[in-house]
Amino acid sequence: MTLRLARSASIALSPFLLLAFHPVPLSAREAAKPAAAATINPQTPAAKAWNFAASDIPFDSSIVFGVLPNGMKYALLKNMTPKDSVVLRMRFDVGSFAEADDQRGLAHFLEHMAFNGSTHVPEGEMVKLLERKGLAFGADTNASTGFDQTVYQLDLPNASDDLVDTGLMLMRETASELTIDPGAVDRERGIILSERRARDTYQLRSLIDQLDFQMQGMKVASRIPVGTEEVIRTAPAARIRDLYDRYYRPERATLVMVGDFDPAAMEAKIKARFADWQGRGPAGANPDIGKPDYARAAASDDFVDPAIQDSVTITAFRPWVQEADTKAKRARKLAEDIGESIVGRRLAKIALEENSPILAGYFNDAEGWKVFDQVTIGAVAKEGAWKDALALVEQEWRRAAEFGFTEAEVAEQVANRRTALKNAVAGVTTRRSDTMADVLVDAADGDFVVVRPETSLAMFEAVAPSLTADAITAAFRKRMEGFSPPLARVTSKKPLDGGTGAILAALKASAQVAVTAPAQSKSAAFAYDDFGTPGKVVSDGRIDDLGIRRIRFANNVMLNIKKTDFQKERVYLSVRVDGGNLLATRDDPTKVALAGSLTVGGLEAHSADELRTILAGKTVSPGFGASTDAFGGSALTSSEDFALQAKLMAAFVTHPGYRADGLALIRRFLPQQYAANDATPAAVLGRDAAGILANNDPRAQTPPLEKLLALDWNQLKPAIADSLAHGAIEIGVVGDIDEQAAIDAIAATFGALPERRATFDPRTDARVRRYATDRSERTLIHKGPAEQAELRVYWPARDDSDLVEAMRLNLLARVMQLMLTEELREKLGESYSPGAAASLSDEYPGYGHLFAASNVDFKDLATTRAAIFAIAKELRDKPVDADLLDRARKPLLEAMTKARRENSYWLPYVSEATSQEARLDRSRKSIAIVEAATPADLETLAQRYLTDDKALVIKAISDKAGK
Repeated sequence: MTLRLARSASIALSPFLLLAFHPVPLSAREAAKPAAAATINPQTPAAKAWNFAASDIPFDSSIVFGVLPNGMKYALLKNMTPKDSVVLRMRFDVGSFAEADDQRGLAHFLEHMAFNGSTHVPEGEMVKLLERKGLAFGADTNASTGFDQTVYQLDLPNASDDLVDTGLMLMRETASELTIDPGAVDRERGIILSERRARDTYQLRSLIDQLDFQMQGMKVASRIPVGTEEVIRTAPAARIRDLYDRYYRPERATLVMVGDFDPAAMEAKIKARFADWQGRGPAGANPDIGKPDYARAAASDDFVDPAIQDSVTITAFRPWVQEADTKAKRARKLAEDIGESIVGRRLAKIALEENSPILAGYFNDAEGWKVFDQVTIGAVAKEGAWKDALALVEQEWRRAAEFGFTEAEVAEQVANRRTALKNAVAGVTTRRSDTMADVLVDAADGDFVVVRPETSLAMFEAVAPSLTADAITAAFRKRMEGFSPPLARVTSKKPLDGGTGAILAALKASAQVAVTAPAQSKSAAFAYDDFGTPGKVVSDGRIDDLGIRRIRFANNVMLNIKKTDFQKERVYLSVRVDGGNLLATRDDPTKVALAGSLTVGGLEAHSADELRTILAGKTVSPGFGASTDAFGGSALTSSEDFALQAKLMAAFVTHPGYRADGLALIRRFLPQQYAANDATPAAVLGRDAAGILANNDPRAQTPPLEKLLALDWNQLKPAIADSLAHGAIEIGVVGDIDEQAAIDAIAATFGALPERRATFDPRTDARVRRYATDRSERTLIHKGPAEQAELRVYWPARDDSDLVEAMRLNLLARVMQLMLTEELREKLGESYSPGAAASLSDEYPGYGHLFAASNVDFKDLATTRAAIFAIAKELRDKPVDADLLDRARKPLLEAMTKARRENSYWLPYVSEATSQEARLDRSRKSIAIVEAATPADLETLAQRYLTDDKALVIKAISDKAGK
């Protein structure tokens, strides 16, 4: 299920996070109609269908845009990232808005039926067919339903004619050949009810409340795609067929294909497959979804739940105005977006102040389904501080409108946008196929012209000289005109004293407070530009078969480099400093807990906020924290900014800031995080399961909140001082960078440090972790709905040091996953997404487990438990069926092959290529091991590990269950 609303966001933390938004920087997101400006684009049927024929913005001519005589649009793009793969998307302009009252949830139900029988693919065979060809359900085969669209996706692991033809055949089956058999519908009801049950969280309930409050007069809150339980349980197949026939029609369909193929040949395949498709019966009308009451007086709303983040929002609406996608409009939108981003940046700065009432803030806008234009300012509040937070955001909004912005603030935003556009241009030949496919799906509405990055950069540079503080201020003020009175909303863990009336009173009181002009910010130069004499290389060798170069400097710092061409001008930098969470002890399990948040502590010379300003316009990020056995982190940077990224990471090693404002932010954040730790089955399992499995080792348990709140930097400093000053350092570099440039950058930073220890401390005693000796069943209690439950069965296994057995165990888990899906989802209809996996430690010798899990209705716990144990017995008692093994093996092999085309795959190997050289065999040999595994091999493993006497059952049930 996907909720979709077009929006432009200044900062990611927003109460709309549950909605699937796809902002396209500097590519218009607004609706368009033929522009009055002189046209430069072709006047073809395809150009008109995609709505760029009359625009003065040149479309991306590398994309083949088309439309069939029956009205179906298509877009094709030859793209080589990742190589030898093809991404398919098919979008239908229909979602939950099209449902009648007795169809609520049936658009989503129809999406499910696309996998449950069609003219040429029997019920239950579609997913199996794809698995046999190497596609994993969920990862490569999926679909989503929103308010106004349904999108089907296939990510083909190779570009063979057979696989492409299969993908096109299945899309055509979905488009016109679904059987929607009443028996199949009945069998699917339980699965959809399971999905609905799993999604019934405090976040979704808050969202529905928000939509109901803010969008009165519209049928948004009443058309959440997951629907109502009554309709899902009782609606006849004919009501699903009604939606299918009226809305799954060529004139409402768009097919997108991006990947390693010849566009001309692919276009011929599409025409042959879809040209004869015609709709059945009368076409459905565009649904009337209503509109907000723009004359509505100022109003307020509260939502109370013990797990919810405390937050405040102020929202206003005005009618949406249809407007052509032109260069002039994009220039205006750029100026408006910069103003909104500055307000968000100011709130982010305030959030980092030591006594701030907020944890994060944002200002964003949204356009709702070509009906309304919306602006929202909001913040995540410190627990119980909603009044201060509401006043803060209200006054910052007015401050921006009354006093505008400074040249320094504008310059920071312009620099960030210029760099993002330049990076896009540099990487144009390695744009990701899935990203481009999603952009083209969004473009199907005709709301914007898809352009090349070079075009976006050229348009930006054409207007950049005019982006002065006065111009941005004027654009922001103009943008804020004509909106309705404010709608204020507060979410809180506890009922508000005075209720919603108190919210309005607080808003009115704040509005009486005079605001002053913002303080002028001061710009500083990065203080850590010189780490001393660059280090001398004392060893230099290559691992030829993997293309990894290994360097050691005189101070013992290790550097491993793998140059790739997967992403142009993009480079990963990994830093590992010996230490990490292994420094914690049973007696002091939170000894280094704060090390994971070193970034918010800034540097000695720069606060975290100052670093944002100093690094504006640079592809650099200050991520530095802790892992199990190391301090450090990884960052994605550019070839141009690699040296600066290295300096920043080195500065965190040599001059961490330990600033009070960072510690205060952590202490404001933790209560918000902990409040949700028992809100859902998954949350309470995430809180407690690791400690249970580790035999109640306190280092694996979630510590009490009060213990974490009592921690401070003064306690952390001595605990990690030796590691930061003397611990072994290993650097990994993966990406498109000149090897010598990487060597020089590391020599000037980490290589210039005083001598380090030559090897990582094995910390043998700290790596002792024992599996639970008490195998009695555990019951955890969550505070969600009564019917929500989750069952997990764990079997102790081993670590991952034996590569052959580790890969076979992963394959065995894949087989179990398919068997669970068949039994719990398809046969019993009890679970939407059962799962199984192998978790084999590379950090704790001998430690690991296999597990099976399922989110189920409380009443189905016993049958689910029995089904899991029956599957384990079946795996022990007989060899795996050849077809089942094939369906588990092929997607795994395809995923492993595909992963090797990604920098992110290589980074963990390269980052430890010197200290953990033996682990490189995993890359060399794992595919062959999976290929060679036999049914007998898996049966042997099941007999060794999946025994009932070793199993540990953990279930999570509601505190309301059975009441």
